[in-house]
Amino acid sequence: MRYLPSTSTRSKKCPLFLFNLKIRSSTNNGHFADTLKIYSLMLQSTHIHGNTFTFPLLFKACAALSSLRDGKKLHAHVLQLGFQQDIFVQTSLLDMYSKCSDLGSARNVFDEMLTRNVISWNTMISAYCRGVRGAEAIRLLKEMRVLGFEQSASTFIGIFAACTNLQLGLSMHCCVFKLGLLECEIPLANSVMNMYVKFGLVDGARSVFDTMDEGSILSWTIIIGGYVNVGNVGEAFNLFNKMRQVEGVSQDMVMFIKIISGCVQAGNLLLASSVHSLVLKSGYDGEDLMDNLVLNMYAKCGDIVSARRVFEMVQEKCVFLWTSMIAAHTQHGYPAEALDLFNRLLRTGLKPNEATIASILSACADLGSLSVGKEIERYVKLNGLASNRQVQTSLIHMFCKCGSIEKAEEVFARVLNRDLAIWSSMINGYAIHGMGNEALKLFHQMQISEIFSLDHVVFTSILLACSHSGLVEDGLKYFKSMKNDYGIEPGIEHYTCLVDLLGRAGHFDLALKTIQEMPVQVQPQVWGPLLSACRKYRNVELGKYIARKLLDLNPGNISNYVLMANIYTSGGKWKEAAATRSMMRNRGLVKEPGWSQVEIPGYVHVFIAGDRSHHQSADIYKKLDELNIKLKEAGYIAEIDMVVHDLENEEKEESLKVHSERLAVAWGLISTDPGTSLTIIKNLQTCGDCHSFLKFTSKVTDRHLIVRDGQRFHHFQSGSCSCKDFW
Repeated sequence: MRYLPSTSTRSKKCPLFLFNLKIRSSTNNGHFADTLKIYSLMLQSTHIHGNTFTFPLLFKACAALSSLRDGKKLHAHVLQLGFQQDIFVQTSLLDMYSKCSDLGSARNVFDEMLTRNVISWNTMISAYCRGVRGAEAIRLLKEMRVLGFEQSASTFIGIFAACTNLQLGLSMHCCVFKLGLLECEIPLANSVMNMYVKFGLVDGARSVFDTMDEGSILSWTIIIGGYVNVGNVGEAFNLFNKMRQVEGVSQDMVMFIKIISGCVQAGNLLLASSVHSLVLKSGYDGEDLMDNLVLNMYAKCGDIVSARRVFEMVQEKCVFLWTSMIAAHTQHGYPAEALDLFNRLLRTGLKPNEATIASILSACADLGSLSVGKEIERYVKLNGLASNRQVQTSLIHMFCKCGSIEKAEEVFARVLNRDLAIWSSMINGYAIHGMGNEALKLFHQMQISEIFSLDHVVFTSILLACSHSGLVEDGLKYFKSMKNDYGIEPGIEHYTCLVDLLGRAGHFDLALKTIQEMPVQVQPQVWGPLLSACRKYRNVELGKYIARKLLDLNPGNISNYVLMANIYTSGGKWKEAAATRSMMRNRGLVKEPGWSQVEIPGYVHVFIAGDRSHHQSADIYKKLDELNIKLKEAGYIAEIDMVVHDLENEEKEESLKVHSERLAVAWGLISTDPGTSLTIIKNLQTCGDCHSFLKFTSKVTDRHLIVRDGQRFHHFQSGSCSCKDFW
């Protein structure tokens, strides 16, 4: 007969039993805060304490909540009640400390254990792995083996995640292979694969994957993601198609993230639309993250129309989706549409975040709209975003690109804790405005006042500043210093700036020597700036040599044909110029039309050469005629060799008079009060004659003319330009 406890005994034990059931249910359901509340209530209402069943559940709750404070209180309670030598309590206590990032206390518990089992060892090893203390984890692993404990797959899973070097990873792989743990332990095999992928050795991961009888969705995700990471998108999609044929394995959100990343890398619209179809079939559309991913996938693949279609189909748009759509329009050269979207966003009642503001400020910068940029700045201040570094950096960039270096300096001066991006943005602003000495001065100030590692971006700005200001010696010095003193390997942007610097200064021999000393893979991309310099210095022979190289390397780049035709024109070689333009037409290449815009408060007016579409066109041309008379009286002489067609001198002079920036200036003079500064934005580099025209115009009208062309800013005042005719 079984022994039945007395009624009084059952009544004493029953409350603890019931409380333990409640605690277990709450913990298993993930209601960890409730678990701790139930135990607290138990202590207060019944004065009954927990037992060896209770405390592991309580420590699990503390670990899940990362509540070290509650964990320590419970540890004290365990010591008070004498449960400290129970192996299950000790192991859960050890796990709690490790997950609360208190490795010292975890190790103390481990060292005080009189009896340890495999789980105890695995828990302590995992704790070191989570704390990125791989050396201690390996020492424990060796000690565990010496003491004769049987190592399991769980022992090694954390080890592979914590491997900080490939040699250690390879050693651990050999170890688990010898122990025969890989054959039936999918989580361990996934850990080994992940280690190889982390070190860029996708072939090593594939060798493990191919030995698996059946992989989980995580296995497929790791190997497919590995191929995406190394740029082998084709093999990633081959595996993805195989996975879809495996019964019981279906794609999840993480898999779609990897596959969409592959689509972006490949830039393949057909793949992108196929993946989108699968997303729809899988039922993941309508989730914020997935909508955002699909939108960005189309945008990165160059299909802004499909991206916009995805955006408009979403009923409840979150701010992240709005931000992605605004950024996509900005990045694809549709800043006006980005501003329209931003205004729509404001009407929804959603609050833009820092990334939204940064994107819309970038759109303002591209538009060159100072008035809109100032409106955004007011919004930033009113909504408490003025101290955000990303916003501050974007404001500096916007003001510089909109021609107001003074406003950019004001923002820069207000920043208390400047990071490298803030400094780089201001230095780049000085660079594009041709203020080379100011850029170098700020760079020196940064080096003295801040302690952080310099990057390739800030050196690009420095070299650009030297290039636009003719600071050849400084440019050569910083180029060498970048590599020798800071260990930064020059990229294509640095080599391009260097060749541009030497070419602008007329140092053709040194530029050629520099190109020959560059890495072979970089050389084809740096001839362009030198060809442009050949036009400036009318070096026809070298220009022909460079043009032939460029046309062989990239026959579809229209700017090379245009530059070569202009070089022939400046040398009076009309037949050769005509032949070059004919070659361009035969290949179906069309030169981008030049345009100029001027912003009169509240409105942006855009002009093309010879434009008569403006509603006050007659007044504009009348003003231009009056201005041309004053310019001739002031000594202006048209530079007719800038005309690209074989015309009579008088015809050449007339064709120069209707260039787009002249029309924009004339309209600005009509529409603004005397003495008002005018900012002109051009899409192409201004020609030499228009540069001369603008200098004389600034003198006879007593205006400050700020012109942003396709290369840089020019500030025309009192008959001179900030570039000092070096452009």
